[in-house]
Amino acid sequence: MFGEKCVDLIKESTRDSSELIAPYNQNLVNEVFDEMRLISHTLFESLNSDNDQVAPNETTVEQQSTYDSQNRLLVNKVYLRAFLWNKRCLLAYHNHRLERLKRIRWQLGAILPAEVKCNLSEDEIKWFASYSRNLSDYMNHLNDNKGIDLTLMRNPPKKLYIQVRCISDYGQLELDDGHTVVLSKDSMHYLPLSKCEKLIHQGVLEQIQ
Repeated sequence: MFGEKCVDLIKESTRDSSELIAPYNQNLVNEVFDEMRLISHTLFESLNSDNDQVAPNETTVEQQSTYDSQNRLLVNKVYLRAFLWNKRCLLAYHNHRLERLKRIRWQLGAILPAEVKCNLSEDEIKWFASYSRNLSDYMNHLNDNKGIDLTLMRNPPKKLYIQVRCISDYGQLELDDGHTVVLSKDSMHYLPLSKCEKLIHQGVLEQIQ
């Protein structure tokens, strides 16, 4: 039945998964496009078919012709609805994936992890690179071209200092007052949030609640 394949696409993309983004289902997308081409061809043939020529005095034949035309119109409407439904589902599927990619860029940065990249289509990889480049250019021009990293903590801080634990050895971290602290694995520190944001984002530090 028309429309079932694209419904499978939507279910697949919205299914809860431990993956950041589900693998791009190229085969199923191609099947939906094939179905749309079949519908389009069928509609074209139906709309361009020659109408039967009937004599004006052949009332019964005229009635049958009118009945056939009404049936053909109804069938064409069904095909058109199926075509538009497939189109809508394809757009929703790809838009949902692009929103996931935006979230990945803001959460993980400009470099795609291997486990994410292998789940993307070639077009999605190109789109991600373009989006990442545009976002970086925009952030670099903020604050009188000094730049602001908008991908760090996006909510207003509740306090200026936080307690953190070092997840891995990092080395010395220089604070704004000139003092330095050594960030070694499993060490805990009470540091300015502004100095920790990027390191938390990179996975060097974790905040202790």
